[in-house]
Amino acid sequence: MDIEETIYKYALTNAVEHSNSCQTGSVIGMVMSRHPDMRKDPKTVSQLAGKLVAKVNAMSPEEQEEELNKLGGAEEHKKQEEKPKGLPELENADGKNITLRFAPNPSGPLHIGHARAAILNMLYKQKYDAKLILRIEDTDPKRVEVDAYDFIPEDIKWLGIEADEIYTQSDRLEIYYEYARKAIEIGAAYMCTC
Repeated sequence: MDIEETIYKYALTNAVEHSNSCQTGSVIGMVMSRHPDMRKDPKTVSQLAGKLVAKVNAMSPEEQEEELNKLGGAEEHKKQEEKPKGLPELENADGKNITLRFAPNPSGPLHIGHARAAILNMLYKQKYDAKLILRIEDTDPKRVEVDAYDFIPEDIKWLGIEADEIYTQSDRLEIYYEYARKAIEIGAAYMCTC
């Protein structure tokens, strides 16, 4: 089938499937998606599609059906795979001892991006009967807004999310230092120079 016949068949298919009226953009999309080799010459495809769509739209419904049958019938559409609904499974989640964390900076009240992440954590918490830790990451003093220490727990509660544990990162610096010392002692620490 040459390029003109291919486009003609797609135009007829589009017309028959859509109340005997086809659209140039739809035909071009069908052609380009199913025949990547035709993407090399989009100008020709576009010009031919415009001409052939006009020809097909000028036909009666019976003529469209008859012409399409001469070309072997309607082009089959690829069915898109149906995506699974719901949360994807967590890799390596054995169903027990799962801990999740939500760790915003205390730079102000939570915004929609935070809410999305917090709700996602809540949904996984429910799915896996997991533990959820709220960790306020306040070790960058330039970004701290003092009122946010209160806003953040209130905001997640307002979203219907219950944290099992709440930590403020700066309150735990000694714990981090202790782990850093242990890592240095066993040769597992390195200095990042990137």
